[in-house]
Amino acid sequence: MIRQLSLVAYLMQAGSRKAGTMAIHENVEGYADMTATAFTRRFYGDREELAQLGIHIEQEIADGLAGGPENALYWLPPENYFLPAIEFTAAELAALNTCLGLLEGQFAYSDLLRLALQDLALGSGNSLEDPVTDFICVNLLSSSEDAAAADRLAKIEAAVARRKTIIFDYHSLGRDAVEERRVDPYLLMYNRRDWYLAGNSHERDGIRIFRLRRILGKIRHATGKEHDFTVPETFDRRDYASLEPWQFGPERGRARIRISPRAGWLVARSLGHCGAARLDADGAAVFETAYSDEEPLLSLVLGMGTDAELEAPAALRRQLAGCLQRIEESHRGDPPSLPEEAASRPVKFQRHDPRAPAAAEPRITRQVKPQRFTRLTTLISYLTEELGETESLRLPAAAVCADLGYQDPGQLEKDLNLLLLVSVEAGGYVIEAYLEGETLRVERSTYGDLMRRPARLSPLQARAMLLAIDLVGGHILAGSSRSLIGARDKILAAGGLDEGAAVLIGETEREDAGISRAVALGLEERRLVEIEYLSVEGETLKTRRIEPLLVSNVGGDWYVVAFCRLAGAERIFRFERIKSAAVLDEHFEPRGIDLRSM
Repeated sequence: MIRQLSLVAYLMQAGSRKAGTMAIHENVEGYADMTATAFTRRFYGDREELAQLGIHIEQEIADGLAGGPENALYWLPPENYFLPAIEFTAAELAALNTCLGLLEGQFAYSDLLRLALQDLALGSGNSLEDPVTDFICVNLLSSSEDAAAADRLAKIEAAVARRKTIIFDYHSLGRDAVEERRVDPYLLMYNRRDWYLAGNSHERDGIRIFRLRRILGKIRHATGKEHDFTVPETFDRRDYASLEPWQFGPERGRARIRISPRAGWLVARSLGHCGAARLDADGAAVFETAYSDEEPLLSLVLGMGTDAELEAPAALRRQLAGCLQRIEESHRGDPPSLPEEAASRPVKFQRHDPRAPAAAEPRITRQVKPQRFTRLTTLISYLTEELGETESLRLPAAAVCADLGYQDPGQLEKDLNLLLLVSVEAGGYVIEAYLEGETLRVERSTYGDLMRRPARLSPLQARAMLLAIDLVGGHILAGSSRSLIGARDKILAAGGLDEGAAVLIGETEREDAGISRAVALGLEERRLVEIEYLSVEGETLKTRRIEPLLVSNVGGDWYVVAFCRLAGAERIFRFERIKSAAVLDEHFEPRGIDLRSM
């Protein structure tokens, strides 16, 4: 890190002048004591790593000299390092910060998202306001956000981007065995609240889908080469957005499921992307779908209760009958006793309160960590911007840690000590900052303004922001949701990415956009919303007029908490069971309901 930061600072200080190989070897911190061979290898590796972060050092062969890296000239144009001036509006920045506020502590990319937001705020000249989270909360405490998955995401992200073949041990449930897999990773995807990897399996000589939670041990690169494979032109990532877990593999058969008139519309809307749903005149539906894994499909049928009947194939019907028999046997006799605390603790819809003290234990203890270079450059620009034109400044260490995502001042101090070793030339420092108790002292340095503006977004940062928008963006307040649409396009451009670089989100994770907009607008403008709703116990759809109070995500499912005019009381409605929603002209006054008690 010292070497790479010093290299960047040295080339930026040179401005338009181009530096020769010998000058870099002699003057850049970390290279001077190396042999010529070691320097050549390290210098090449450093340029490659910086390029992966979106920072490209330009190179040319000097006129009149023989070709070769020893006679090359190097320079770093400002546009290759600095974050482009992105015209974010204050509303767009506030909406992005709302995503962070909602996902903080339970999103595997929270650290990356926080640093990216700091860079964007500094780059735009705006400041980050407190997240507007009064009317929405997110609780993604599900298998997809466990710490084991977070540990593997960064490694796989890099392998997908660099086209590197990876090797890992995988637990195959079908054979109940752990086997080594060699895979060319094509894409990461998020489906049914779990992370999956799709790629070419060398053992199977074809594309397979792997669940990240079943990957065991370390993930290793198969070779030391820069790239190992090319994604075939026939591979279309869009084909995988429509798949469901029972289709993650070679097709083994087709199933036919009859759906009751009560729920026919629900299946046609929510599962039409992965099969064929034919609606009859009475509202009943026949749903046909290909399958490769029986268990997720049987879970779907069982979860719908009396609204679904598996008609074919006969072998699958026998499996389902066996499942039902085991369920019946497990419920015979007296129910097991629950611990007193668990039995008495209700499930609550809790809103995020930015003023509340942090929980003693974070929901996720491990995160996809930002690249160290990215964290250090963000720290440089943050402190330099805070210093402004003054010669010296004192900042509360706790505030700096909160802004940049440091877990404690000890982590911050380690990075500050590292930055003190980064120099442009003898005695010429990029930043001088010292931790003194609970205070951070920042001093103006010789080259203090050299890296004042934030560095470019790394592709990993950009993908983290896109994923956050795609996960919760459609459900935040209507105005903020509209702001995120424009912000998303700007982030793609700032990260130098196209749409294909974003993490693939399965169709099931996306609620109906019209319903989400209607509920969000009702929340924002305090207007009545008329919905058609299918309750679990009801026989038919009912039209209800609701006063929306809170939108909440619990375990990956979205709900709206509202006062229902039909019931005359507060009710909780699941988005999936809302057939239609329309915003009415009538406004309502908040009833002073304490949502924390629900």
